[in-house]
Amino acid sequence: MIRPRSRDARGVAIVEFALVFPLLLLLTFMLIDFGFYFFCQHTVQYATREGVRLALVGRTINDAHGNALSREASIVQTIRDKAAVAVRPADLSISIYPVDTEYGDPAGWQNTQDAGNPGVYMRVRTRYTYRFLTPLIGSLVAGGSVPIQAQATYRNELFD
Repeated sequence: MIRPRSRDARGVAIVEFALVFPLLLLLTFMLIDFGFYFFCQHTVQYATREGVRLALVGRTINDAHGNALSREASIVQTIRDKAAVAVRPADLSISIYPVDTEYGDPAGWQNTQDAGNPGVYMRVRTRYTYRFLTPLIGSLVAGGSVPIQAQATYRNELFD
């Protein structure tokens, strides 16, 4: 025999839902926010790798009007084009510079654009600041943003 619900238990389901729903909503937005963060991080890493592939063989590309770009501008444009699927290309900070014999960064490497000569060891470093989409998630980290950085070190081929 099934007992009918008592009058005191009628609102229990809605109260339980009201307690659990905000946590479920927070978890859902965290999944979305961190999923997009990792997507941006992977995309910046991929774009940097593609820029390095162009750089190490000494190739250049043309701009939208068919004019040849310099090696440095070609690397930067390739990185920005490849990263545009996830981030605003203008928000990327791209540095291209030679590394010392111990593969350390030289002083003042930030915002340097020097693709180097054949046979020289180089580094491309791409930086981006990811701002969380959800203000509540953003309030959990300092400034509501997290830096994303990708880098690759390569040796220029012996190109002409």
